[in-house]
Amino acid sequence: MIEHHQGYTAIKRYGRNGFRPAGKHPFKMIYNAQAVKYDLIQQFEVSTCIILPSGVKSNLCTQSVPILGRELAIMKLQIKENKP
Repeated sequence: MIEHHQGYTAIKRYGRNGFRPAGKHPFKMIYNAQAVKYDLIQQFEVSTCIILPSGVKSNLCTQSVPILGRELAIMKLQIKENKP
């Protein structure tokens, strides 16, 4: 699950030993790796305009993140090469 938040992510030094929030910046709270992988696959689908079957998505979601990124990059290169 990925939640979008607006919160204090930057801090400034205040005085000698203290810190204070510098400003609000958007950030994401990530609770599991499965959601990150699924989000990465969705971004891939949007950028290539290709919808992957659910079986392919589930197989990609079970791979480790470095392998998943490499697989998606290879697929994207192959798609670019095959387009006229």
